[in-house]
Amino acid sequence: MTPPSIRRQLTRRLLLVLSLLLCAGLAAIWLATRSALAREFDRALAARAAAVATLVEQDGDRLFLDSTNPLLGGFAHNPRGDFFEIWRADGTVAARSPSLAGGDLPRTAGTFERPRFFNLTLPNGEDGRLIGFAFTPENARDERRPAGAPVSTLVVAVNRERLDEKFLELIAIVGAVGALLLGATLLVVPRVLRRGLQPLDQLADQAARIDAETLSTRFPIESLPMELRPIGGRLNDLLCRLEGSFERERRFSADLAHELRTPLAELSTLAECALKWPETRDEAAYRDTLAIARQMESLVITMLALARGDRGQLAGHPEPTDLATLIPEIWNPFTARAAARGLGSSVAVNPAPVTADRTMLRSILANLFDNAVDYAPAGGEIAISVDSRGPALVVTVANTVENLNPEDLDRFFDRFWRKEAARTGGRHFGLGLPLARTFASVMGWELTARLDRPGWLVLTLKAPFPRAGVA
Repeated sequence: MTPPSIRRQLTRRLLLVLSLLLCAGLAAIWLATRSALAREFDRALAARAAAVATLVEQDGDRLFLDSTNPLLGGFAHNPRGDFFEIWRADGTVAARSPSLAGGDLPRTAGTFERPRFFNLTLPNGEDGRLIGFAFTPENARDERRPAGAPVSTLVVAVNRERLDEKFLELIAIVGAVGALLLGATLLVVPRVLRRGLQPLDQLADQAARIDAETLSTRFPIESLPMELRPIGGRLNDLLCRLEGSFERERRFSADLAHELRTPLAELSTLAECALKWPETRDEAAYRDTLAIARQMESLVITMLALARGDRGQLAGHPEPTDLATLIPEIWNPFTARAAARGLGSSVAVNPAPVTADRTMLRSILANLFDNAVDYAPAGGEIAISVDSRGPALVVTVANTVENLNPEDLDRFFDRFWRKEAARTGGRHFGLGLPLARTFASVMGWELTARLDRPGWLVLTLKAPFPRAGVA
């Protein structure tokens, strides 16, 4: 199935709308012009009938018509001539034009001020136009008309051939103009739309040239039309996110290869030595091999957990937990390491019941404590506390640091990132904090980092509202 085309749909709709508007406009012009021509024709007919009425005089009960007046020349005996007929007040015919040849016109009458007009078939069989009105003839003796003077009726009919010809000419002109305008519309609209939609084509061409190697490309927002600027801005935001994601993936792949290279090289060396000098095998070599295998196993398990978290496949099992009991229990194994490095520590925990996945929460806290003990400078301080902030609980793990900048916080939860890898002696892969944040997200908690006070790093684990983990 062919996908819908915006350009094609716009072209069709614009052509349809413009054609309808064009037809409506031409129809309005036709009706207005036709009405004007008809009114002009009726005014000329009314003027001619009024001229005939002025030639009628009344003397007592008798009506006289000055048949020698040149105004009656068009009513002569002529098959294509004009016609008139006059009736007395009693309905008898007082006069008729020679062109009637004894025939009669329809007797119909309006008033002199508002005569009656209508179309009819003339006695000669042609189409005509008729006017009829009642009037009071002039007095032949120039006497004042008495009140209630008898009223006569005058009907004048003329051939409307010239009016119909003008109507036909008007139809031809309107039709020709309409056809030309319609043809011009059919030619112009697609071209105007094509030119108007060129920025979309250019945007599509620019997007088509972007691949994984050119994600740093950005669309020129300033040169885009106003309607496309939001789209260009969103595309630039998407490219920025994709570039960051690809960069993290590249960095992740490189870091993973780097982390695996050392233990694999050690295993390879131990295996080669065991094969070359089998008699020198001792328990220490086996312990080293086991330690390396467990290190690689830990790395793989952590990577699998992070991958499952990325795919949304991790599920928590919430249960009631008291932080006042759990935190000292997890911190206790770290006290010997902290003391060996001369670190001062303080733990301030009051009863703090929460609902959380206990395994995930233990892993999060262990990673936070491990990070604090290993990265705090010798002789530094570690402070662990639980505060109630409204209906939420906040676990804070703070430690003194050296050479940590605000810019470093942007990468703090990136996988395999370590500020000083050499200081950890190969114990840290740079996956503890990313895993802790993944577990926190699964439980609905929030793990953040900030620099607080000169030389202090504060990691904050905040329970959601209300104090609950996952449902």
